[in-house]
Amino acid sequence: MRRVTQEDVARETSVSRAVVSIVLSNSKGSSIRISSETREKVLEAAKRLGYRVNLSARSLMTRRTQNLAMLVPDLGNPFYPMQIKGAQVAAYEAGYRLIIFDSSSSPHGEHEFLEMALNHVADGVLLSAFHLGPAEVTQLLDAGIPAVGLISGLSGSGIDMVETDQRRSVESLVDYLVSRGHRLIAHLTGDLTTSNGQVRREAYRESLCRHGLAYTPELEVEGSFLREGIGQLVESWYFSLQPSTRPDALFAANDVMAVEAIKALRNRGVMIPEQLAVCGIDNIPEASYVEPSLTTVGQDHEAIGRLATHLLLDRIEGKQTGAPVIEVLPSQLFIRQSA
Repeated sequence: MRRVTQEDVARETSVSRAVVSIVLSNSKGSSIRISSETREKVLEAAKRLGYRVNLSARSLMTRRTQNLAMLVPDLGNPFYPMQIKGAQVAAYEAGYRLIIFDSSSSPHGEHEFLEMALNHVADGVLLSAFHLGPAEVTQLLDAGIPAVGLISGLSGSGIDMVETDQRRSVESLVDYLVSRGHRLIAHLTGDLTTSNGQVRREAYRESLCRHGLAYTPELEVEGSFLREGIGQLVESWYFSLQPSTRPDALFAANDVMAVEAIKALRNRGVMIPEQLAVCGIDNIPEASYVEPSLTTVGQDHEAIGRLATHLLLDRIEGKQTGAPVIEVLPSQLFIRQSA
């Protein structure tokens, strides 16, 4: 079947090819004034005829791919698909497609994404990167590829950032646990090779100190931010402690680890929250459904994805050319049954 062209739409609507081009490209900068009635007539005809944008031709003319690329560490963590949903909606509304790359939280995966991006498969990138740093970001910017960061470890890299106040999130959880009478508060860390893992551990230790509680190395167990193996890890750690030294609360560095900890310990007869209160960070959907439901701190994840994409599009389209924009979004404590 022959491809429907803009000329076909022009003939169907009895308007000029130039007017059709402006309407279908959603151009804002044209000096030609087009009435809302004409615009609606062109759009309706294009839909009826089955017109589709020739992306290859557009790329040759604009030197743009109309693609955005988004790097995430773990699609198995519901936190990231929610961000992706927000980013995808914002990209689609602006006429862009979104390419998703899962790095499996590995340095190798992140560097594979970097190589792909440097081949100009996208006009800009969204980075949830644990292992990339200022040197890699500089490579992108030197290649003319705008980037927006979504993980605090990229702060200071010279790019726009959308992040949450992780320290305040941890502080609010520890404050809540202390207000409930807990004094032996353990921490299941994230990956300590990452800035997120380090920041959340530091905030945990500082919060204990602020409340006059002693830091106990035995109450800190190193996790990964990932789901795999966490249940067995927490079970082995908890039951290796003498009953008199076991914690009365556990703060996990993200929700997927908190959920796995709850499942594993309940299977071994630990009563939650009666024997051990458990809380996490992220407020993923699963937090509401696990038994008992999870007390956690979270943000509007879709809003983060949308905001980051809008910042990226502003850089791509030259609407923002100044110093890096840093957006720090608030978090909220969700008190449920686990703590």
